[in-house]
Amino acid sequence: MKAEIASISKEILQKSIDAEKLRYCYGCGTCTASCPVAKVIPESFNPRGLLQKIFFDLSKTLTEDELWLCAWCYSCYERCPQGIKTTEIFLLTRNLAVERGYFPKQPTNLIKQILRSGRTLEVTPARDRKREALGLPKIGETVSKKALREINIITEKSSTWRVRG
Repeated sequence: MKAEIASISKEILQKSIDAEKLRYCYGCGTCTASCPVAKVIPESFNPRGLLQKIFFDLSKTLTEDELWLCAWCYSCYERCPQGIKTTEIFLLTRNLAVERGYFPKQPTNLIKQILRSGRTLEVTPARDRKREALGLPKIGETVSKKALREINIITEKSSTWRVRG
């Protein structure tokens, strides 16, 4: 069944990537120029370059963190003169990556942090001291025990949850 799903996803992905449209895409760059993520971290994310990687070497691209940087703002798609559904292609590629067992390191660490503390960022005693010095209330290292239990219950019941702390 898993092999069937993976082949279906790959087939859908290949149909989404129209080779003729991509030939024109290589000379445009509107997607990259429109991308807020590419503006902030141009050395790590380039939508046009990622499309090329997906088209030419899908297997390798499935294992790269760049695949997970798209913010899904749809700016690339809205401005693309060829109508390439960049965001959808990235989503399908992510789905295929997860089906094959690839999951980026950073979201995995983020999820583990949420399971440990209920927060996306660690709140250290030093951070609480800085807050107090500024006249702000302490945050504390974790959310309430009740909230942590609820987070864990939700994640345990989730059929798509892949990362445990």
